[in-house]
Amino acid sequence: MFRLLSDTEVALNELLVACRESVDHYQDAAELVGQSDIAGRFLDIVRHRKLFLNRLAAAIRELGDLPSAPDPDKEAGEMMLHHLGAALSADYTNEALTQRIETEEHILTLINAAYTTGPNQTCTRLLDDLSSHIEETMNTLTTAV
Repeated sequence: MFRLLSDTEVALNELLVACRESVDHYQDAAELVGQSDIAGRFLDIVRHRKLFLNRLAAAIRELGDLPSAPDPDKEAGEMMLHHLGAALSADYTNEALTQRIETEEHILTLINAAYTTGPNQTCTRLLDDLSSHIEETMNTLTTAV
């Protein structure tokens, strides 16, 4: 049986995939940066972000869809490029911070797109909470640059 997904289901799935990818990239970047305080910040972000993964997946299921997963080949390729960049850089920290900030900006764009789909009240609260988390994360990262 084929079922068309609502705009909200599509938007939340895109958001979930982006957040899952960000968790993987933060964990990988924590291993690549030389400064332990930056690695610690990355891992703190991961801990907080994982809470949203469960909430997003639950919201998607509530709407009647199954949560999507990131493309493992795409992620492996991106991480390979990050490792290459780290190997060629004397200090990979600033580049890692810049990459993470760009990812946060992308997630914020996806959140704003999800708002335009007319989500229900539960989804709107989730988007509000995630938006606050992303803004706090961006502040944390920009102060570390």
